[in-house]
Amino acid sequence: MKLWYSSPARQWCEALPVGNGRLGGMVYGGCAHELIKLNEDSIWSGKALDRINPDALENLQKIREMLHDGQIEEAERLAMCALSGVPDSQRAYQPAGELTLDMPGLGEVTDYRRELDLEEGIAKVVFSANETRYTREVFSSYPDGVLAVRLDAEGREGISFDCRLGRCHNWTDEMGREGDTIWFTSGCGEGGISFCVAARVRISGGTVGIIGQTLTVENARNAEIYLAVETSFRHEDFVGACRDRLDRVWGKTYEEIRSAHCRDYRKLFGRLELAFAQEDPGLEALPVDERLQAVKEGKEDIGLVSLYFQYGRYLLIASSREGSLPANLQGIWNESLTPPWDSKFTININTEMNYWIAESGNLAECHLPLFELLERIKENGKETARRMYGCRGSVAHHNTDIYADTAPQDLCITSTFWVMGEAWLATHVWEHYLYTKDKDFLEKHFDILEQSVSFFYDFLTERPDGTLVTSPTISPENTYRTKDGKEGHLCEGATMDVEILQELFRCYIGACGVLGKEEARIRKAQEVCSRFPKLKTGRYGQLLEWMEDYEEPEPGHRHISHLYGVYPGTTLTWQETPELMRAARRSLDRRLENGGGHTGWSRAWIIGLWAHFGEGEKVYENLQALLAKGTFPNLMDNHPMGDGFVFQIDGNLGAAAAVLEMLVLSQQGRVVLLPALPEKLDGGNVCGICLKGGASLSMRWHEGRVTWLKLDAKDEFKAQLEVNGTEESIALAAGESLERTY
Repeated sequence: MKLWYSSPARQWCEALPVGNGRLGGMVYGGCAHELIKLNEDSIWSGKALDRINPDALENLQKIREMLHDGQIEEAERLAMCALSGVPDSQRAYQPAGELTLDMPGLGEVTDYRRELDLEEGIAKVVFSANETRYTREVFSSYPDGVLAVRLDAEGREGISFDCRLGRCHNWTDEMGREGDTIWFTSGCGEGGISFCVAARVRISGGTVGIIGQTLTVENARNAEIYLAVETSFRHEDFVGACRDRLDRVWGKTYEEIRSAHCRDYRKLFGRLELAFAQEDPGLEALPVDERLQAVKEGKEDIGLVSLYFQYGRYLLIASSREGSLPANLQGIWNESLTPPWDSKFTININTEMNYWIAESGNLAECHLPLFELLERIKENGKETARRMYGCRGSVAHHNTDIYADTAPQDLCITSTFWVMGEAWLATHVWEHYLYTKDKDFLEKHFDILEQSVSFFYDFLTERPDGTLVTSPTISPENTYRTKDGKEGHLCEGATMDVEILQELFRCYIGACGVLGKEEARIRKAQEVCSRFPKLKTGRYGQLLEWMEDYEEPEPGHRHISHLYGVYPGTTLTWQETPELMRAARRSLDRRLENGGGHTGWSRAWIIGLWAHFGEGEKVYENLQALLAKGTFPNLMDNHPMGDGFVFQIDGNLGAAAAVLEMLVLSQQGRVVLLPALPEKLDGGNVCGICLKGGASLSMRWHEGRVTWLKLDAKDEFKAQLEVNGTEESIALAAGESLERTY
């Protein structure tokens, strides 16, 4: 459970991430020059804006009529003018700065190693120079809210270094110093988010001082650096909050701070263990970048699969904790003032994918920041629904930001005009309940479901056949070609919309039942749900992505939106809709036949889909492709952009979730063990997978068959359990366990 390397990082995509949900760092592990890039989750550009287009409502019906009459080009032109946000862009997530340590006169370095210990959540650098063994530890503490750095030396020399703070080539407002502390402030002006970054040094032996804005340490036996970042998003006096944060840790020893961090982190990470019998322990003696390169060359490394899986859980813990914002497009790790896609919350797949691992991966608490943001989205979405569409309820489009902005984002005809973002997120409320059976949580956030459903009561339009559809809409970020050869994007009732609506209304009806809501609510939802269009198959046997059997200019498109109902949705299954499942499988084949899966998150989604189709060998093939083609040396997911690649966290987190989907299918009262197990992974053990219905599972398997299992019920648990092809009904009381040997 360690990512280790034999040389320092040369660039950001080789550095190792630490984080406590809110405060993150990318540790380069240099010897004479250490660099830690810093992030805090609430540092974003600009201020909150009212971006709702004042001309949206009066032009909505015109756009709908144009679409219905086949005037696609005219409808899209009017939508770009009348529906786009004004201004069209939301805010961008930005870096906090960087901490640098320079060690003069270090000389020749030998015996170098840097690592990230996933079992402790600590990055470490060790090396020898000048007959001295140097050790450096870095972690971001959730209990104490600081980033801690510890430097030790054993041998002839002590520790001497210069410590500086900066931000992106001096994007700072004021620099300050006092005693053993340096800090800077930076801000966005009135209404924007301002913040303070402060570092304080404590040493044993030697001397510490400040020259200019540099903390200097000479000949210390060891040194500790504590770094705090606080913002005006959470504190009116953010400078004072930063100082208070450092004052609170100053009365503690490093051992106390480290131990508290490890206890807190292990409480989450240690809940789930996974190992495959085919792992080669000898490969752990190789650096991870070398192991990854070997996979790129076609070699097997089963241990890298389990390491990658647990790394995904680590990244979620490090970027999403109670009290933080949710994990954004890059989790919390971003080095650019102008990051790709603003590193926002993209809610037409990416943010949702970040949380697929939360429940099954036994990290339910890490899901909670998403619901706090969703509550704010719900309130802003009410204004957007009323003023843009003349509807009750609440709506959000395909992006949001720190301010929970719900107006359309960008001037992009393939993505901007999509009203399903909040609807998809709302289904996570029911998902969290199904795993935790936390009725108080469901009651607290029920209104998210209520407001989303209420929006569609008003927004849906009736077609001549009596069905109810969304209009205008798109199939995220894809394009179709009409019979006369024209390309279109806006449409009515895209398949993904229908599937999300089916899921949303199922969730709402289920929540109403659990909470004892009046029958009239349930009947109304059921009646509307019965009028959604039936899904259809096309000329190639594929599941249609639109209501018409259009050709696609890009048949290998990265989005596989119309397969939402297979996964992560639950409306398409082999038991209930076998014909549609076969059509969906054909759609996936066509995507891959035409070059699909060329982004990390798309490949992760594909792995999960193959698991639900029961295709274990396809699961393994695509896991290997993700490692070989979609992964940076630090195991972070890479995403193609322009001539290069950028980090997106969704590929890591989505793939981690997909690994569990191949081991356990937990859906609609059924639990199927090893539904899509690849031959290369036909032996192993897992402990701590969470199941829908309120239970956890541990099991061992050999030659593709379960040999032992244990179910622990947190709540009353009932399911149809399928093991080794045999199915039985089980019922456990809260606190009861079931253990079987096969």
